[in-house]
Amino acid sequence: MEHFNLEELAGGAFTEQINREIRNVMENIQDPNTEAKKPRKITATITFKPNDKRDFITTSVEAKPTLVPALGAVTAISAGKNLKTGEVEAVEIGNQIPGQMSMDEVEAIQAVQERRDKQEADSHNGESNAMVRTVDQSTGEIYESPASTSNNVIDLRAARQA
Repeated sequence: MEHFNLEELAGGAFTEQINREIRNVMENIQDPNTEAKKPRKITATITFKPNDKRDFITTSVEAKPTLVPALGAVTAISAGKNLKTGEVEAVEIGNQIPGQMSMDEVEAIQAVQERRDKQEADSHNGESNAMVRTVDQSTGEIYESPASTSNNVIDLRAARQA
């Protein structure tokens, strides 16, 4: 019996199928939506179907991959009834609840407020009624204190003796 070269079997179709399925397996392994450690495999089938005289054999080749399915996705949905319209509403909750401010938005608002306070303090040009607002980051409480409008040092000892 003569040696069969599998690369030339079925006009090279067998090798093409194997290479295509290896490429599919590699793409499946690299897909972050699949489990990394689950095994993948390729089943190569060569089917021989002889005739009644056994002198002619129809041969078919097939390569089938066993891939890992994509992972399911989970999300959260907030649902309720609109009290004004009576309609049912549902909204997907992403990183935060709809309508809730993010920390980035809070920091941006604080930065704008600090700039306004500084501009207001600068516009008073030394008047004593300028106030500076500070925010306690842990509680969100706003403190107001008089702005320092003068760089002059007051000697309280001299003021006491007078």
